[in-house]
Amino acid sequence: MTALNLKHKIFDTPGYSSDVRLTPEELEVFRAAITEQWLDVIGRAHPELVAQFREVGIARYHELSHLLKHESLWPKQHRCLPLHSCQQIRGLPFLQTIRAEMGEFAISDVFYGDTHEAGREEIYWRLVRPNAPRDIGGMHADKWFHDVMGMDDRAFAAQAETVKIWIPIYSQPGRNGLMIVPDSHRRQYRYHGEPGAGGMKPIIDEDPATLGAQLMLTEPGNMLIFNEGILHGGAVNLGDQTRVSVEITLVFPQRMTKN
Repeated sequence: MTALNLKHKIFDTPGYSSDVRLTPEELEVFRAAITEQWLDVIGRAHPELVAQFREVGIARYHELSHLLKHESLWPKQHRCLPLHSCQQIRGLPFLQTIRAEMGEFAISDVFYGDTHEAGREEIYWRLVRPNAPRDIGGMHADKWFHDVMGMDDRAFAAQAETVKIWIPIYSQPGRNGLMIVPDSHRRQYRYHGEPGAGGMKPIIDEDPATLGAQLMLTEPGNMLIFNEGILHGGAVNLGDQTRVSVEITLVFPQRMTKN
């Protein structure tokens, strides 16, 4: 048995772990990288507004977001961290902790819509404004995305298995965060694929109210690591700050679960 028992928790029960936390220094690396890209995207669209957004900071983004075309400004490709940021993050201790617990892995390539940026690691972030249901994703399992988008043969090998890392960067526990259905990777759910702005998306055909989703109480830097079959989705932000989170998909070369 390893120190954190990640393999058992992620691949057996409950299908996820909240045992790994960023150090304050690691959290600052993420915050600085995201803020840099956030301001760069805003600056390319509205250079005259950069100073205002820099002054309020990303956690108060919602106070000024009406000055932008929020829905069109933040496609996934604008939120995938650049190469130099990914290189810095790749060397952080938290990934070494996970590697020691679970074995060797790669970080998934950037993938959005029909675009696959081979060789570019995908570490991307999300903005969720207060009381903005459209800013969150519906309940789904990552494996559904892989299936409806045909990612198994393009983003990673078909025999590989993926694990998601979700990290709250700016969050208010109990008021916003990620919803998870424990042990849902052990069950089958009905879903279908629908075309969306970023490509095909899986839509669950079950009543969300019956799923038993739980809001995870995670402080900034307290990551969730979960099975590709776990049902999860964003919670509507009931706080007074913009929630900022990061997602990283780890790709293990061979499956760790039994079919």
